[in-house]
Amino acid sequence: ETYRQSSDMTPEHLARDPENKLLARGSRFRLPSWMLRDAALQAAGLLNPAIGGPPVRPYQPEGVWEEMFMGRFTYEPSEGAAQYRRTLYAFWRRAIAPTFLFDSAQRRVCEVRPSRTNTPLQALTLLNDHNYLVASRALGRIALQAGEDPIARLAAITHRVLSRAPTPHELAVLQHQVDEALAHFARQPADAEQFLRDVPAISDAEQLGELASPGAPQEFAAYTLVASLILNLDEALNHE
Repeated sequence: ETYRQSSDMTPEHLARDPENKLLARGSRFRLPSWMLRDAALQAAGLLNPAIGGPPVRPYQPEGVWEEMFMGRFTYEPSEGAAQYRRTLYAFWRRAIAPTFLFDSAQRRVCEVRPSRTNTPLQALTLLNDHNYLVASRALGRIALQAGEDPIARLAAITHRVLSRAPTPHELAVLQHQVDEALAHFARQPADAEQFLRDVPAISDAEQLGELASPGAPQEFAAYTLVASLILNLDEALNHE
């Protein structure tokens, strides 16, 4: 019951139980890195829930194994639905963990629980790693499928990631981000197309040319950027 409680602290809780010794509220903590990837894929509708089977190889930067093993091993990401299996099934080499797991277990010693990290590299990974960008891309497409209303599009992303509707203030901030991105991509349309090419497609059938209208690449890129922003909110990265 305590685990399911909100971590919000009221003035009464602060006065009577400042250290939470009486378990007046739930704990608040950063999600472990493997859970962050699974949560992003789930929010984007990409997570493959299959149970059992061989390990899979999620996206990693090119050359990550070659540099560690002096070219003796090459990392080839899994294809299709296997790419989006839960991180529990990610393949590890003992000498190098998947890069999106930050500073988790090194596999050289026994660890009884996953570590939680606040390394600055986490923010760099969450904003740039392909695992999270592909989730942002899927959320960007979900936004475009929500209709022409910008508020409905932003609400669709927010509801998928945060499991709630955005507040009026949040909508204003997010809409400002969309407007800025659209203005930039209107001036530099090649940037939108390059950005979408750099983000892995969700399937082989999803190509830039399949988007509905001439302005769609700019909109797609803008909402993909905003989806990445929402995935990086404190509320999305922490157990509340």
